[in-house]
Parts: sequence; C-alpha cells; structure tokens
Amino acid sequence: MEWNASYVDHLMWILDHLQDLHLDPEETVVLFLIEFANRTGRNITHEWISEKTALDVEKIESVFLRLSDKGYLTTKLENGSLIFDISGVAQENNDGTALGQPLVARFEDAMKRTLSPNEMQRILDMAGAYDERMVICALNEAIVYGKVNLNYIETILVRWQEKGLSPEDVENGKR
Repeated sequence: MEWNASYVDHLMWILDHLQDLHLDPEETVVLFLIEFANRTGRNITHEWISEKTALDVEKIESVFLRLSDKGYLTTKLENGSLIFDISGVAQENNDGTALGQPLVARFEDAMKRTLSPNEMQRILDMAGAYDERMVICALNEAIVYGKVNLNYIETILVRWQEKGLSPEDVENGKR
C-alpha cells in the first residue's frame, strides 16, 4: 500500500504494522501524536508532546532522536515551520533498519547538494570503519542539531566508538 496515497490512514497503517516496526511504547505514542498533529494541522513542539505523554521534554528529545535514528522521523524547515515527516515507517525491513536511499544519497539530501567524489569516498570510508547504521544514526543526530557536515558527523562517530556503543545502543537512545 502506498503510504502517500490519499486513502491511506497512517494511524491504521502503523497499527497494522506495529509488530514489524521495533518501537518501544514511548516511540509508539510519540509517533501517533506526530501523525495526529500532522493530520489536524497542529504545531508540534516538545512541550506539547510532553504535556500529552507526561514525559519530560528531555525524554521527548531522546524519543525524537531514536525515531530519527531508525529512519522513521525526519524534520525539515519549510516556510519558517518545522515539518515532522514520519513516512520513514513505511520503508522498513525485517531487522528494524530503514530502507530507502543509499548512504551517499541520504547525505546529499541532508546537505541539499551534490557531494564531491572526495566527500562520497569519505562517507564510504566512515561506513566501513564504523558500520553503515552508525553513520546513518550520526547523520540523523547531526540533522537534529543542525550541524550537517562531515567533520561533525565523524566526531560523533569517534565519540560513540570511544564509549563502546553499538548501533543498537545508539538506536535505543544511549549516547
């Protein structure tokens, strides 16, 4: 079923595929609230979700990062408003990692430009050294903090490696 088709009820789709999405209860509720807010035109803020869930704002930020790391949530600034896109839930494979674009294409989308051959090679080198899932998680974290550049992303990866974090640790919000 095409996620963006007008007849698709996203809440029902998520419920129907919940067992395959590898979400914890907090992630599930936040995902539902994001879809509810998107559907009703409500402005999404950490505070609003905190009020609805009784989770503190820092916990909400952690949930956003986990959803982003899994490829389920992307945010972008459009016409001065922050847009929360959860279409990534429809692109999921059996091990809980997001399907979709190749690694270099993800970086090009995030950086909003075509990458140089040297940048592409550097990204591939990072994926070889740190694991592609970790690189995607670092890219997602850089996007959240508005610092999408290769030096920052590599610093994140080095820090996570020094802490001995696995891709699962990072995807589950351990930083």
